[in-house]
This record gives sequence, structure tokens and C-alpha cells, in this order.
Amino acid sequence: MDLQNLSQLSSKADQSKTAKSFAELEGKYAIEAIQNIRTVATFNQEEFFINKYEDAFNNDFKSRMFKIQTQALGKAIANSFLYFIHVTAFSYRASLVENGEMIFDQVFRVFIVINFASMSVGRSTSAMPDYNLAKAAARRILALRDQKSTIDPYDDNGSKLNNARGNIKFHDINFAYPTRAKRLVLNKFNLTCLEGQTTALVGSSGCGKSTTISLLLHFYDPKNGRILLDGQDIQTLNVNWLRSLIGYIQQEPILFDRTIAENIVYGINDRQVSFEEIQKAAKQANAHDEIILFPKGYDTHCGGVEDTQLSGGQKQRITTTRALLRKPKILLLDEATSALDNKSKGIVQNAIDTVRAGRTCLTIAHRLTTIQNSGNITVVEHGSVREQGRHEEVLRKKGFYYKLHQATVEVS
Repeated sequence: MDLQNLSQLSSKADQSKTAKSFAELEGKYAIEAIQNIRTVATFNQEEFFINKYEDAFNNDFKSRMFKIQTQALGKAIANSFLYFIHVTAFSYRASLVENGEMIFDQVFRVFIVINFASMSVGRSTSAMPDYNLAKAAARRILALRDQKSTIDPYDDNGSKLNNARGNIKFHDINFAYPTRAKRLVLNKFNLTCLEGQTTALVGSSGCGKSTTISLLLHFYDPKNGRILLDGQDIQTLNVNWLRSLIGYIQQEPILFDRTIAENIVYGINDRQVSFEEIQKAAKQANAHDEIILFPKGYDTHCGGVEDTQLSGGQKQRITTTRALLRKPKILLLDEATSALDNKSKGIVQNAIDTVRAGRTCLTIAHRLTTIQNSGNITVVEHGSVREQGRHEEVLRKKGFYYKLHQATVEVS
């Protein structure tokens, strides 16, 4: 058997594991420093990260050198044993030839056969660690391929309502995320959003506000209860059709590596959109006047190097234009203006008010001033509805919303 290949098996596994851990540490420090370079430079922490990186690099270097030396010694010993065995075998065979028990060509025939056989076995054995890794990787790939999702956006099944109006009802919803199946995010959650009305969700972080949007978009199915659109359970509706009814504006605007015009029409697959329609929607969303100031206008790229031209407010107005162009029956707002400065916030809020006019709107509130005119303000606590009504009605209950309102007044 090829002893040299056998000697490498355990050392290769140990070396790769240790090298990987140190290499990950080096990468962690490098990425952290580069991604946050402005903050690092502001606080004069360049030397700190350099020292951290050098320590990880030196440990990695020492570990690799030790493993290389150990492996070299192992190879030397393995080769020595191999040659000792050859010497012993040839001595014994010479004695057999001398005594007439074997002839000369038989000795070399046996030697060549055994040598080639041991080399083949040794080489195949040395590949065992890679074979096991490949087998484990293939198992994961096949498991992922065979995994069936209960929600298939490519499935043509499911009904489509002839004239969707936008009445939404959450009925006795219990829900927990698959990764934390024992922790209920929504518990006996009940909410009604009427056609054309704005419903605002208010509550502390982690109370389940954003989860309602994920469920309405049918990213997940509830554990118990039903979500109804115009009286029809959304689990029975066609997923693509359902999502085509919805416009979604989130806190962090998402723009792809495309032109502004392509980002605006992104997701509209059922019709051709003219440039005039794009401009009209952009004007309604207060985005047109700033877009045309760019050298390339609507052909300005948003996701590459040129993305630095766009401020947070400009990006949010582009995503608002995208939502407006979809002509949605339902509008979902997830703290859409909370990350903006006061000037941009006012402009974007005016654009959002234009988009939601006459549409069913479910908004997650960060600032109470943006939701005081909502038709229904709902306070969510520990996954359940605690308070509900118009602004004045909820204030009179002097509960969570009242305290939040008083804190806002004191700060202002």
C-alpha cells in the first residue's frame, strides 16, 4: 500500500480545519474594517484593526508552518518505511532465487503487480476525505432539490377574483416562524382592513407588526386561522395574482442594478409600460423633477457605482413610483419614511399620500404624526390587538397609544 498517501489523511483534515478557522478570522477583521471604513477612520481605529489582522495572520502562518513541517516529517518516515520494506522484500526474494524456489522474472513480475496495486489503493484512499465532503454536499443539494414548498409562486392553480375590492380580514391568526416554531409571533390576531381605508399598526419592536405584511404577501401560511381577501381565503388564491394586487414600500428602499426606468417598471409582467406612463407616475410621486437632473435621466443606473448619486429620499420616491405604476388595490407601508431626514420625509410622505388615495392601505407606523388621519389605528402587543379605533378614540382609552402620543408631544 502507498504509505506516503496514507500518512497525509489525518494531517490534511486537521490542517484544513485549523487553517479555515484562522482564515475566517482574518477575513472577518478585513471585511469589518473595509465595510465600516468611515467609522474606523473617524475614531482612529486603523491601527487596532491592523493589529487584529496581523495577529490572526501570524497565527495562521504559524499553524500552517507547523502542519507543513509535521507533514514533511510524516512523508519522510513513510518513505523510509517503504524503502525498508523494499529492501527486506528484495533480500528475501534474492534468497528464494538463490535456493531455486523462484526464478528471476517471477520476482519482478510479483513486485510490479504489488507495487501498482498498492499505488492505486493508496491514491484512492487519499481521496477519501474529499469523497466524504462531496457526498455530504451532494446530499444537501439533493435534499434542497427535493424539498417541496407549500407556497409555489409558479403554480398556476388557485383562483383569481374577477373584481377584487381590497377588503382584508385576519381571523384568529396564530403564527410562528419556522426557525422558532415554539415562539408565537401572532396570537389570536384579529384585524379588519376595509376597502379604501388606511389601517395603521402601532406597537413596540417585535410585537408582530411586520409579520402581518409577510402573511398578507403569502410568504408564509399561518399555523391557525385564516386571512381573507374579499371573503376568500388567500391560501386558495393564485399566489402571483394575489401579489400583483399589492404595492409594497418598505423602510429600506430596494433598487436593482438597472436603470431608474427599469427599476420603476420592475415587477409589471402583465402589460407593456410606455415611457409616458413612467414619467406620469414619477411626477405623481414627486420623483420626476429630480430624476431629470441626472446626466442620464431615467437611464441612470441604480445598483452599481452610480448608485451613490441617489439619496435615501430619492430612492424611496423611485420605489413609491414603482408602487404607484402597479396600480395596486392594496398598499403595504413598512415604516416607509422612518429612515429619512425631515425634508425628504415630507416629500416622500406627500408622494405616499398620493399613492394610497382610494386604496386599502396597511401601514406600520414609526411616527404618530403620519397616521393620525388613518381610518383605523390598531395597537399590537405580544402578537394580539390591544386597542383599536380612530386617533381620538384610541387616545381616550389612555393605554399604550396614549403614552406613546404623550412621549411624542413632550419630545417635540
